[in-house]
Amino acid sequence: MQTMKAVQLIAPRKTILAELPKPTVPADGLLMKTRCVSICSTDVSFFEGHLFPSEYPVVLGHEYLGEVVEIGSEFTGPGIGVGDRIVYWGQTDYDGFAEYRTLRPIFSGEIKTDVFQADRNFYDDRRAAAVKVPDELDDLQASFIEPTTGVMRSVLANAPRIGDRVLILGTGPIGIIAGSIIRKLLAPHSVVSVDANPHRNTHAEAHFSERAYFPDELIEEVQESTFDYVFDCLPTVNVADPAKDPRRVAMRKLKPRGRYVLYGASQEMQSFDTWLMLAKGINISASPFDVSSFPMHHTANVITAAMQMLVSGIVDGKRLLSTVHPFDDYDGLVKILENYRTTTGLKTVVDFRGDAW
Repeated sequence: MQTMKAVQLIAPRKTILAELPKPTVPADGLLMKTRCVSICSTDVSFFEGHLFPSEYPVVLGHEYLGEVVEIGSEFTGPGIGVGDRIVYWGQTDYDGFAEYRTLRPIFSGEIKTDVFQADRNFYDDRRAAAVKVPDELDDLQASFIEPTTGVMRSVLANAPRIGDRVLILGTGPIGIIAGSIIRKLLAPHSVVSVDANPHRNTHAEAHFSERAYFPDELIEEVQESTFDYVFDCLPTVNVADPAKDPRRVAMRKLKPRGRYVLYGASQEMQSFDTWLMLAKGINISASPFDVSSFPMHHTANVITAAMQMLVSGIVDGKRLLSTVHPFDDYDGLVKILENYRTTTGLKTVVDFRGDAW
């Protein structure tokens, strides 16, 4: 039996470097050798115990770039061959931190479904939206197609209006991507941001933000009812003073009937001010994971557009990249997960290519 190395999460903050069976290609899918996987805050939330898998152990990693090494006998995807590079987007389709993985893809223009009831209150698809990566996009940037797809699903379905005053809540990589797309494509009046991490504020101003506030600065310097639109990509937040909870602060700064778009996911309860929602008539929206509402074949169209955001430079993949970490350094990877919340950089890419590539 052929085996592969994979990083398994066996409990919150507990990982092992496991030797697992190498997967076999699905009849209607692809077997891919992993090239690069960028670390996502979702991976970190699972690692920290703010999100929970259906069962342990689980292999994290979903901002994935792989090379096709085998094609199933019933695969009908257009123009895909051995050696092509593929990126995918799927709600619960992780398994990236492994040397190989399988994929049952949906490409733009195809309509295929394999729907099931997930265990977290939504319908999911066993297929994943996918795109073939063009030659002009290098491996490291290509792994950013997946998070850009997630942002575009949200922004396209819940777009700000022309001339809106926009606040990006949290300026990790997702906030950087969202702010860049909104400012460069969607004709806002202004785009500003807020984050407690000074390094991320610096990154935000370099990429898109006209002013990157610290939380206390936003409270003290910005009048109530200033913004038309808030894009919330914060992780789990716990603050000592409820009045300074960033989500409640952002709602105070929203105009009556302002739009609050929720991107970040946490299975821990977070503070949303129901009085402000009622008093101001705040509209809270999100792009659902549920494929009965947002089918995977729609996301297949989005992932193609997301790739173009990186090819065109609207999302600056080169400046998003902060660190490249070899998969062979398992101890170093664990330290990155442990220290992610205090990082001074943006995206870390785990590099599987090694000398063999």
